[in-house]
Amino acid sequence: MSQLPPLQIRILPSWRGRTIESVLRQDYSFSRRQIIALKKCNGLILNGVPVYAKTRLRGGEDLLVRFPPPPPQNLVAEKIPVAIVYEDPDLIVVNKPAGMLVHPVRFHRTGTLANALTYHWQQTGSAAAFHAVHRLDQSTSGLLLVAKNSWSHQQLSLQLQNNTINRLYLAVTAGHLPSTHGLITAPIKKSATGIKRYIDPAGQPARTRFRTLRRSDQAALLLVKLMTGRTHQIRVHFAHLQAPLWGDALYGQADPDFSRPALHAVSLSFRHPRSQRWLKFRAPLPPDLKRLTHQLGLIPSEA
Repeated sequence: MSQLPPLQIRILPSWRGRTIESVLRQDYSFSRRQIIALKKCNGLILNGVPVYAKTRLRGGEDLLVRFPPPPPQNLVAEKIPVAIVYEDPDLIVVNKPAGMLVHPVRFHRTGTLANALTYHWQQTGSAAAFHAVHRLDQSTSGLLLVAKNSWSHQQLSLQLQNNTINRLYLAVTAGHLPSTHGLITAPIKKSATGIKRYIDPAGQPARTRFRTLRRSDQAALLLVKLMTGRTHQIRVHFAHLQAPLWGDALYGQADPDFSRPALHAVSLSFRHPRSQRWLKFRAPLPPDLKRLTHQLGLIPSEA
């Protein structure tokens, strides 16, 4: 089984006198828990020699950070087809189909993306663990970012908290929003029973930016950017403005010919935690949403 490559750090002259722990905590955003794990596995190698986290630096050294192997996860490996858009030792981007849960929940322990990727990693001999960086509803299709180890998960989660992971969605609404573009700022609260959310001043802050791309008499195609990541955020915000997602039986009206909310995660971009390269991915509309947009006159039918 392949191991996670170590992180290579060239110690800058300006870091002279600082400890390794200081550099990892302040310049590379390592958590205290991660530092402790590195101490336990002797994962700090300075110029080829194992050292302590409190070792003081002179400047110009080469530091190798060797990560501990991932702990076992209680996930059933299942041979389920999954569309992999990108993968490297630290992360994987997949194009999730509508209808698939991201990870097991109480009454659905199998058939999820986590089960599918666990099988994929077993087959490819990858030392990986499933860490979803963000979530997509079961009914939502599109791009999802999954970290393969605790370090990349922590680094990418920081980007998510700082709103530097850009998530764009295509949505079809039943009706039109009050304006063609704007920012919705309405706090969201969970209902006391069930899964439904609603707008409430006592809820969690939630911000959604949108722009109308196409309109027909009865519907609109929108480009949506999540500024926060509350459960059902896009669905709740649009329903609040009297333009629920097409086919959303929970917040709007069901469509017997389109059995899910019309929402697709079309674009995902972020900075790679290891290389610091900016990565950007796109996922075309799935067949069901493409048919819906044609039927509603939002996108011309293909010849």
